[in-house]
This record gives sequence, structure tokens and C-alpha cells, in this order.
Amino acid sequence: MKYIFFDIDNTLVSHKVKPHIPPETLRAISLLKDSGHVPAIATGRAGFLTMTTAEAFGIDYLVCAGGSEIFVAGKKIHTAYFPDKYLDSFRDVASRFPDITAAVDEEYLYADNDFDSFREYFNSQAGYDCFKPLNELKRATMCYIMRPHRMLDESHGIFFAAPEGVRLEIMHGFTEARYGASTKWGGIEMMIRSLGASLDDVITFGDGPNDSDMLRNANIGVAVGVCSDEARKSADYVCEDIDDGGILKACKYLGLI
Repeated sequence: MKYIFFDIDNTLVSHKVKPHIPPETLRAISLLKDSGHVPAIATGRAGFLTMTTAEAFGIDYLVCAGGSEIFVAGKKIHTAYFPDKYLDSFRDVASRFPDITAAVDEEYLYADNDFDSFREYFNSQAGYDCFKPLNELKRATMCYIMRPHRMLDESHGIFFAAPEGVRLEIMHGFTEARYGASTKWGGIEMMIRSLGASLDDVITFGDGPNDSDMLRNANIGVAVGVCSDEARKSADYVCEDIDDGGILKACKYLGLI
């Protein structure tokens, strides 16, 4: 029995034209279950933005928020919050750059801008109106600035230079800040320990720079489709794009189904 962790965006869910789940990917997850394996999710999404996708696949083992939230058999076993002592630093940046900053907790996305292009999609993933103004934020699991790190400078505060206890995840289109010890692989380790299983039985699939640690550390790491350089370099195998049946083909290639 293998524990197979999938990133969501561009790994389980395609964003070509509009967000959708390729039927071959649904079939792959079903066949993995039939073969006695445990499909799981490891995503940068907050938990409340993960549940709709998890339910579509029938998956209830989740590493969310880049390792800051962990759910085992539908029950949350771990939450790591962005350090409270740096929330004022985040709010200071947000007051100067309100159009490009946001934060999430366990239920809502907090922003002082409309994010119109994202609102409908995020609400559909949450299943409710998940937007609130930043002044209602009490505690965060992750904070964001919608700029790649190369475009930031000292005026962007904690997003430019992370203080002790804060981890920056540098993505292509944005920079994310969260609790310093939280990573996808760290979340996978915690989950596997809670299950009494072996890390030797972990296989991971992902496409982005924030997947590189779990691709590198897993027994087998699979980079998916047109992936980031970091993911490709960290992986043992690169499969085709998910809209071309890449997940299904990779599972067959690895002898999982």
C-alpha cells in the first residue's frame, strides 16, 4: 500500500480555459483506491479552499496551507498559525499596498480589494462567501502579496525579508508568508507518523516550486506537465500534462494500477 500525495492546481485540477478536473485524473484516483492505495492531497490552498476538490475525488487525507493544516480521515490534527507577533508587520504592508495583499485563516480570505477575478472561483471552492475585510483578521495561517519576490523591495517588509519564524514561499506570480516550520513535506511526515506508516511508501505528484521539497524527499516524486524548473529538478520522473492523461499514465508507468 502506497500513500500518494497530489498537489491540486495543475496537478489534480486543470486551469486551461477554465478550472476543471480531467476525467482521466478522476479515473486514476478511483483505480488507485481499487488497488489498495491511499490517495491524499498536499496543497498550498487553505483547508476551506481544498474541501470541494477533496470531495470530488473522495479524498479525506489532506495537507493544506503548505503544511500548516493537516486533516486525517476528515479530522483536523494540526494547525500552525502565522506568528502573531508579526501580524502588525503584515498589516503595515497591507495598509501601504492594499490592492495586492491578502491573508487567510481557517475559514475566510481577508482582503481590502475585490480580487474580482478570483472571487467567484474562491467562493465556489469554499461553498460560501469567504471574503472578509482585513480589519476583521484576528489570526492567519498564511499571508500573501500578489507580486513575485523579484519585484519586491524593502518597502514590502516581511515579504521581502522574512523575520525569524516566518517562511517565504516564492511563487511565480505571488509571494506567500507562513509559519516558518510549515512545509508540504513536513505535513506529509506528520500525517504518515500519525498513521503509523512508513515514509518509504510515500509517492508525490506536483508541478510548482512549492512542491519541490515533497518531490525531492518522497520515495518517488513525479513532476506534472509543464512544471516549474524547481519541480522538474527535484523529481524522479516527469509525466505528461493532466489534460493529456498524465496522472493516469504515470500511475500505470509506476505499476500502481
